[in-house]
Amino acid sequence: MGVLFLFHFADIVLAIVELLKVHARVLYIDIDVHHGDGVEEAFYTTDRVMTFSLHKYGDFFPGTGHLNDTGAKEGEGYSVNAPLNNGICDESYFTDLFQPVTEKIMQVFQPCAIVLQCGADSLTGDRLGCFNLTLKGHGRCVEYVKSFGV
Repeated sequence: MGVLFLFHFADIVLAIVELLKVHARVLYIDIDVHHGDGVEEAFYTTDRVMTFSLHKYGDFFPGTGHLNDTGAKEGEGYSVNAPLNNGICDESYFTDLFQPVTEKIMQVFQPCAIVLQCGADSLTGDRLGCFNLTLKGHGRCVEYVKSFGV
């Protein structure tokens, strides 16, 4: 009797693996209320993928994404986490965090491709989320990423 092994990978991980076939460096940005733990873990030891996750931290699923989680081995310094508290709004999210950190990452890492994950659960009124972001705030993040022309 044979043994069947089933492996499940996040769609985004598979997409990044495909991008790495033609691009030297890929930046993954996650503006979901949950930490981008699966993508971060998949690329935690490589310098070819940088992950940037802005997420609720503390007593909240999945409970990962501490500020000091920065990667390992060749990937040291290639995981960037912005653990946040409840209630953050568009202006402070974009002006104090998203824009300056993304700008620095773009200058230092110089990605050839960017994957931007915009989870709706970070929007105000979401029953699972706890942020006060709006569609306009999300759109501002998307426009900013697009402004780099990558």
